[in-house]
Amino acid sequence: IVARTYQAYYDLRLQLSLGEVARDYLIICHGRVPPQRQEINAGVAWDSSTVNARSEALSHGGKPSQTRLKVLAHMHRNGESFSLLAIRIATGRRHQIRAHAAHIGCPVSCDGRYSAERTTLSDSDWCGSNLLHRHRLAFYDNASQAVA
Repeated sequence: IVARTYQAYYDLRLQLSLGEVARDYLIICHGRVPPQRQEINAGVAWDSSTVNARSEALSHGGKPSQTRLKVLAHMHRNGESFSLLAIRIATGRRHQIRAHAAHIGCPVSCDGRYSAERTTLSDSDWCGSNLLHRHRLAFYDNASQAVA
């Protein structure tokens, strides 16, 4: 998001801090996510001490993070289960969705940073990039009109 004025910038920052900006994503992840799972609450901490810096989802510690989800479909490929999820992040931590998906044992498909190397190599046979896509961003402009 780019603001053209200082007023718009500070208004967007306020909306972000109040959780009023809707950030919706679609992901395909490994495993069968149970349809009754509706959110992931786990702290996220950024670890830059390694060459492949990444976030870690932690049961205790890290910055509080909430990911809401809805299971849209389950599918199978070569005997492996996958889930299609609609995601809305309530907080915006670095790599939050990827870290949370890995935390529940269902890493995003074709995600070389949060999946095992063997899984990533297998994924590369059928997809070229990780399957996490933002499909909607909604906020209010200065005139309180919804922008999607």
